[in-house]
Amino acid sequence: MHLVDPDHTPVTSQVMDVDSALARRWLERNPNNRPIRQARVQQYYDDMVSGRWRFNGEAIKFGPDGELLDGQHRLQAIARTTGMRFPLLIVRGLSPDSQVTMDQGAKRTPSDQLTITGITSHNTSMVAAALRVYMVWMEGNLFGDIVRGAGVSTTRVVEFATAYPELVTIADRFTVVAKRLKARPAVACAVAMRLSEIDAAAAAEFVRLWDSGAGLAADSPILALRDRLDSIRVNRLRISDREQIGLIVTAWNLWRRGRAVTKLQRPKGGFTSENFPEPR
Repeated sequence: MHLVDPDHTPVTSQVMDVDSALARRWLERNPNNRPIRQARVQQYYDDMVSGRWRFNGEAIKFGPDGELLDGQHRLQAIARTTGMRFPLLIVRGLSPDSQVTMDQGAKRTPSDQLTITGITSHNTSMVAAALRVYMVWMEGNLFGDIVRGAGVSTTRVVEFATAYPELVTIADRFTVVAKRLKARPAVACAVAMRLSEIDAAAAAEFVRLWDSGAGLAADSPILALRDRLDSIRVNRLRISDREQIGLIVTAWNLWRRGRAVTKLQRPKGGFTSENFPEPR
């Protein structure tokens, strides 16, 4: 296809199969682009090598002299692959001034994609966020480089939700109460999901008591959890998803065993991959 931009420069477009060698060559012509976001590159790479990547018509864009204007993250991901080729729409001849208008549209969030796929809930945004936390946790990445699900792509969230609709149903059940549980709502919802897989009735009761605090004994692990989370909030302490999950699961395990505590403590030195609690 051939067009002409306002500066009378021919603009052409075509679909090409791009492999790692070609991607690397194009990346050499990348003089004036944004800093690379490695988390985004990793998401693209994971989708590509696992077969989740789909041709969607988004273009790799070049200026009239062959300089790369848009698409560096996709090309960085392809450059990491071996023996693979990916169809991409290639647009050439765009004015360099057009770069300032690229990527200005609103990105589709996991919530948007779940809705498009036909997965609905009372709060699709919360469900999507909780699924991300759950996936990072269950995949053993709480102690990796992934921060708040940044390494879990929208495609993976949608794929996971489609494969496990029962977990979407469980997450949906806790979206309202999760906002009141003092922890980050997506974390509270994700933990409630996991506890429900272990014992649905006990999980519902644990969350009810965690939410209301009604009738809790002075030495209840759930009261200790409420107090600890209150203290964190009042003192405006920064606490990771890992720490929140660890505290909640610790309280759950103590409550399930009928243990009495007046203070909820982390292990000495903090939670590690070796001492992180497994919900029972």
